[in-house]
Amino acid sequence: MVHHVIKSFQFANNNRDLLVVTKDCKIRFYSLMKYEGIFLREVANCHRGAINGLAVSGNSGYMLSGGEDNMVKIWDYEAQKSVPYYFQSFIGHTYPINALIFNPRNNAQIFSVGEKDGIFIWDFNGDIDSDYKQGHLSG
Repeated sequence: MVHHVIKSFQFANNNRDLLVVTKDCKIRFYSLMKYEGIFLREVANCHRGAINGLAVSGNSGYMLSGGEDNMVKIWDYEAQKSVPYYFQSFIGHTYPINALIFNPRNNAQIFSVGEKDGIFIWDFNGDIDSDYKQGHLSG
């Protein structure tokens, strides 16, 4: 039996999923539709090094991750069910990313905070208006 050491966790905005970041750099998805956590899927090798930040868009169509590899990645939330995983990368930080969020007033903007290089604001061209059952990237 494999045990995953949890680094952080958060609820998705779809009110049904729990996202868990593990120390071994994986993002695991659990359904909370019933009164127990049912494992759904796992995304491995998200970043080279630790995952330091995770966020889900207001419409639950996209997920952000940031890590020690100085990259921000935006993932199609539902497309992660298959390989290859679909994501866009934002490169510009010179130090590891400590935190990131979607702008709560405009999910087309992403804020990321680097260890020593300040706050970055990114424009995202995905569909942030649709209420997703299944997401998709555009851009």
